[in-house]
Amino acid sequence: MSLEAAFVRLNAAIFALYGVGFILFPEALAGMVTGEIPVTATGLTDMRATYGGMSLGVGIVLFVLTLKRETLRLGVLGVVILMLGMAGGRGVGLVIDGVASQTMVTYLMLELAMAALAFWVLVRSEASNR
Repeated sequence: MSLEAAFVRLNAAIFALYGVGFILFPEALAGMVTGEIPVTATGLTDMRATYGGMSLGVGIVLFVLTLKRETLRLGVLGVVILMLGMAGGRGVGLVIDGVASQTMVTYLMLELAMAALAFWVLVRSEASNR
């Protein structure tokens, strides 16, 4: 398996596991991640859908992109875009809302690191295909 495929599949697994976790255990994970737990059925259902279902879906899409050589580069680019989007949204939140918790700062650092690593994998892949 190529570095690109392994990298995208690692991200796919992280998204998928995060998604399954939030579908099955939204209260526990919400408490760990945000320090808050939704108190209504609507809040829990939305958390299962947004944090759970969407994350699981992203993981599956990333995995599918690794199945063909023609779509692998798109998978790596997808990781770059996803990580920068998450980091950008989190960064805006930290600036506007204030530093919420060490968890949010840690997530921001992980997202930026993963984006940088994904960009490196993308550039490395381009160079080796020339």
